[in-house]
Amino acid sequence: MKNNLIKYLMLLCLCSILSCKKQQHTAKSASLKIVIDESLGEKLIIPDSLEVYDPFESSRNTKESSKPRLKIYSSIDASCGTCIESLKIWNQLIPEFNKKNVQVNLICSSDNKFDLLKYFFESKEIKNFTHPLLLDHKNHYLKQNRFMNESKNFETVLTNNENTILLIGNPIASNKMKELYFNEIKKYQNEK
Repeated sequence: MKNNLIKYLMLLCLCSILSCKKQQHTAKSASLKIVIDESLGEKLIIPDSLEVYDPFESSRNTKESSKPRLKIYSSIDASCGTCIESLKIWNQLIPEFNKKNVQVNLICSSDNKFDLLKYFFESKEIKNFTHPLLLDHKNHYLKQNRFMNESKNFETVLTNNENTILLIGNPIASNKMKELYFNEIKKYQNEK
């Protein structure tokens, strides 16, 4: 009888804990939805202090393209080796977006003066990266676009040429998000 009572109390505690976690998850999801709803249609703030870093300038295609109608901005933590590795995926994906006349801007922030990022390029850990990066020495980009601090997934956005946010999410995170980007790009281009 005592063992059954203990089991019953443990089960009750477990159900209570799981219920609380589900409520917390639901509340978190609701708050993230609010952040998205409030951010879509707003202007993305691009600091004037960004510095262009082009490690393989000589290998870059210098052909002038038409003014992009859409832009993607993504924040990269240049103090994080795994985050820097994502540049390899971006290097493959950027040409796909460029074909659709979408400019990709990768904004790097760092707490180590970009030493790790520069090491990845100098050591040839990242080869043939033919796209310039924007270095944010004072982390103004994330500070001025506060909604991005709510989730890592919010650190990538699609904007029109006036920097109005059209879509939030990282296309390198999943094929579904990448497909969503291409659908939004197609929809936007068909409207104009």
